[in-house]
Amino acid sequence: MSITEFDFTPASHETRSENRSVDRSPVELRTIVQYKENSETAWKEVTKVTTVSRNGAGFDLKRPVVVGRMLTLVMPLPPELRAYDPDAELYPVMGLVQYCNAREIGGETLYHVGVGFVGKNIPQSYKDDPAQSYRICGMSQSGLWEIIEANSPHKPRKHSRFWLPVEFALTHITRDRSNQKEICTTHDISAGGASLPCSLNVQSGDRVKLASKEYNFYSIAIVRDRKEMPNLPANLHLEFLDGEFPVEKLLSTVVADGVEIEHF
Repeated sequence: MSITEFDFTPASHETRSENRSVDRSPVELRTIVQYKENSETAWKEVTKVTTVSRNGAGFDLKRPVVVGRMLTLVMPLPPELRAYDPDAELYPVMGLVQYCNAREIGGETLYHVGVGFVGKNIPQSYKDDPAQSYRICGMSQSGLWEIIEANSPHKPRKHSRFWLPVEFALTHITRDRSNQKEICTTHDISAGGASLPCSLNVQSGDRVKLASKEYNFYSIAIVRDRKEMPNLPANLHLEFLDGEFPVEKLLSTVVADGVEIEHF
């Protein structure tokens, strides 16, 4: 079974308020989101994706969703951002919820949601129990996230993660001072750390220097995890040791593909 077998007929009314005080970008993608609370309760909402890449997206919903749970999206994603079905009119994809943050806009409570794309095939465990929690365990050759079932529900992070690209100069600190340097771009980032691909021989427990001139951020970071990726640079999970990354600057500027996002 794949996502295309879901019923994605739009609801009988637009669930997105037309009285939003926030300007809408003409590049926003009208999207149908379907979320299953459990095996008996499900709902849909028509919204607009405001930030998108090949492996994730951000959008607003009127109802909260649970971090670590799956939802489905159908949208007219540009072919260059697709991992499959380049010629289809619509792009169905399952997303793993990475954050869900409430905010007030014009007296209305909205939930800004970020998901990581995992493909269109529905896991058997999700079909058995839509309330199953998952976690990311790597990335496929197609650039989509790989997931496994989590043994327990997601515990809220100290810092929310954002699926946004930030360029860093990364320097591997070595004892013999033969330091190696590489320019890397994040898969995701939070105030306390980041995930990014890197071809340097950096292992878990090593320390690296990070520098972002654009955001005036410089820090030593420790490598908390290194995940090998087939035919791709390894993915490093870093924890910043010298302060927090200025996420507020990132969210108030033009980010992925020139799309402006708001604070949340």
